[in-house]
Amino acid sequence: MNTSRALSITGFSLIAVTYGMARFSWGLMLPALIKEIPFSTGTAGAISACSFAAYCLAIISTPVLIKHFGSRGLAAAAAFLAAAGLLILAFSFSPLMLAVGLSVAGLSPGMASPSLAVAVNQLIAAERQSQINTFINAGTGAGIILSVPILLLLPGGWRAACLVFGTIALVCLLPVLRYLPADKVTSPVQTNSSRWRVPAPAMMRLMAIAFASGIISAAWWSFGPQILQQHAGVDAQTISWLWMIAGGAGISGVLTGPVAKRIGMNLVYRGALLLMVLPLVVLALKNEPSGWFYPAAAMCGAGYIILSGVLLVWGISANESDPASGVGQVFLMLAVGQVAGSVLFGQLYTHTHAATALLTFGTLGIGMMPFTPAVPHKT
Repeated sequence: MNTSRALSITGFSLIAVTYGMARFSWGLMLPALIKEIPFSTGTAGAISACSFAAYCLAIISTPVLIKHFGSRGLAAAAAFLAAAGLLILAFSFSPLMLAVGLSVAGLSPGMASPSLAVAVNQLIAAERQSQINTFINAGTGAGIILSVPILLLLPGGWRAACLVFGTIALVCLLPVLRYLPADKVTSPVQTNSSRWRVPAPAMMRLMAIAFASGIISAAWWSFGPQILQQHAGVDAQTISWLWMIAGGAGISGVLTGPVAKRIGMNLVYRGALLLMVLPLVVLALKNEPSGWFYPAAAMCGAGYIILSGVLLVWGISANESDPASGVGQVFLMLAVGQVAGSVLFGQLYTHTHAATALLTFGTLGIGMMPFTPAVPHKT
């Protein structure tokens, strides 16, 4: 297997595990969790925020870790932490244990993305890096697709599913150890990633956009299944299929690079943002099961994965000499936005109404439409 293909498949698989299973399967498990381990919607928001907060901690630590352990070591740690966190979740019996397990699992994607960006920078020619990076980023959708039948069909429910997810994470260690470069980051340019610098104005603008994008995305990824069940009266099996549709549509993120070459990254960004906003309006207006939920789920999945791919490429382009730091700063703000969004949405949902919370977040997305990063980027 050639280097490009091996790295693409390995990275795609690691992202599928760390994002699709260790991070985003939480939203799908939430309704069953609340039945077995009762807690309020506000508590659910706080627990969800633990995952995002752990992700932030991992992102902040990455510049130092990548210098000492290299992309292979950091990616291996991501797979191991995903497995550990999922195993803790499998044996949880209280909201506190759930928060601990979700926090440990939440560290894994924060280590995976920067380590893979560095590996791509080390092994892939510059003209192909955007295409490989967006392909790898679309692994989230595959992880979501795989998580649905496991959760839906496996005897033992969410606990057994977490055990299976953890086992898959350990299996991912094998290609990571084989195909990712073992070299530590020792070049003069990359060594600068050991410390965070004050971002340039263009990066500050990009980080602000990532923060707002994170807030908006938290509505679906933290509370989507719960909204469908409590607000719209959708049954659990249908919710599972809607979640799988979201993941399947997310795989369209592999086309982000090729499409951007034709129409430009700014237009791709605005289209992805629109795909994230429209479903929130649909969910707000429909308080009973509706056929509109199927395209809404697809738009949520495609919009988020494409948008995160755009931010990934822009983050690397804004700091080409230090890709781990560029990706880290952008994805850090995306996660900080998701922390804030999870808490804010949980409080709005608890104290007002689902429709109010959804429309509030949708309005924020519409308000973001005029703003695009002033960052030169490779497509």
